[in-house]
Order: sequence, then C-alpha cells, then structure tokens
Amino acid sequence: MTEYSETSTFESFWKTNLPTRNFFIVILVVYLIITIITLATVQINDIVDFFSISENILVVIGQYNAKVYSGHIYQLFTSIFVHFNILHFLSNCLFLFIFGLRAEENLLSWHYYLIFIVSGLMGGLLSLSFGPNVISAGASGGIFGLLGTDLILAYEENKRRSIWSHLGAGVIFLAISGGLNVNFLAHAIGLVSGILLPLFILKKRKRSSFSQIKEAS
Repeated sequence: MTEYSETSTFESFWKTNLPTRNFFIVILVVYLIITIITLATVQINDIVDFFSISENILVVIGQYNAKVYSGHIYQLFTSIFVHFNILHFLSNCLFLFIFGLRAEENLLSWHYYLIFIVSGLMGGLLSLSFGPNVISAGASGGIFGLLGTDLILAYEENKRRSIWSHLGAGVIFLAISGGLNVNFLAHAIGLVSGILLPLFILKKRKRSSFSQIKEAS
C-alpha cells in the first residue's frame, strides 16, 4: 500500500504541476547537453572546470551583451535556460520548485508561463546596461518573478506568515546566489515584474468573474 501511494504521488506531481515541471525539464536537458559538449571539447584541469560550462558555449546561447547589441536578440530568451555551473543550476532548480509550485496553485498555466518568461526577459534587458563584455545566464530573473507572484497571492489571501516565509526564502536564494557573480539588477526587475503582472492578471480575472455573475443573474 505504501509503495502504491508513493508511486501515485510521484505520478500525480508530473501530471498536475505542468508549468514548473516543464521549465525544470527544459533547464535540465539544456544543462546536460551543454555539460556533455563542454566535457567533450574543453580541456579539464581541475574540479571547477569539470562542473563549469565552457565560455565558448555561453557566448553563443547565454546572453553575451556584445552579440545582443549586434542583433543576436534570441540570446535574451535562450540565456534564461542556461547556467554557468552545477551550483548555479541546482540552486535555481531548487527555488524554481519552491516558488513555482506555490504560484501554480492560483494561476492558469499561461499566466505562469507569461510571468516567468517576461520576468526573465526583463532581467536580460536590464543586464544590457552592464556593457558589451558581460555574459549573463540563468533562470533567476524568472524565478524572482515567481517569488513576486507568490508575495502578491499571499497578500491577496491575507496570509502574513506566507509573505514572511517567501521573503525569507528569497533572501536565502539571494545569499546562495551571491557567490555566483549574481546579477542583482536582473533579480530586482524580475521581482518587480512578478509583482506587477499578477496585479493585472488578478484584476482582469476578477472583472471576468463579476461579469459572469452579472450575466447569470
């Protein structure tokens, strides 16, 4: 009976938590592929090299500002799913689940996708201000967008304990990321985007619900 319950819970997670699951799969697959390419093409001198992604790859699918300036706009999007090393990858995945699963409880899937991608893109756009020789990568902007969403949802539900717990988790995420040459500007704009977008979405949903009630009466 226990084995069946655990299996059912596992299967239920992969069937119900679609946006978080899908973003995790994309991030995981991208990380595995570029790690294999790095190990096959770069000379490994120490343990740091073994767990780090080649700069040659990062300038192609990460956000290399010089290339974005010259027209490689796609890097603003692809860089969201690229990570510098295993610590960067693991920390982002952990907090993707922490903030993402909470956001899924009260958002439609397309709202979730919109908030994550827009927050990530906004982080990339602000990162352009650091100059041409900077390389940015990671899902942190999108994840902080989900944190902003969680805060708004907790505020709407008047859950003060949830607000403080999410703020605490956000501080921990920021502290863990602090050793990764973190782009604080991307985090900040991601958080702001995650706060502002749900305000518009929730307001629109409330208006829609009110209209349906009015029509029914």
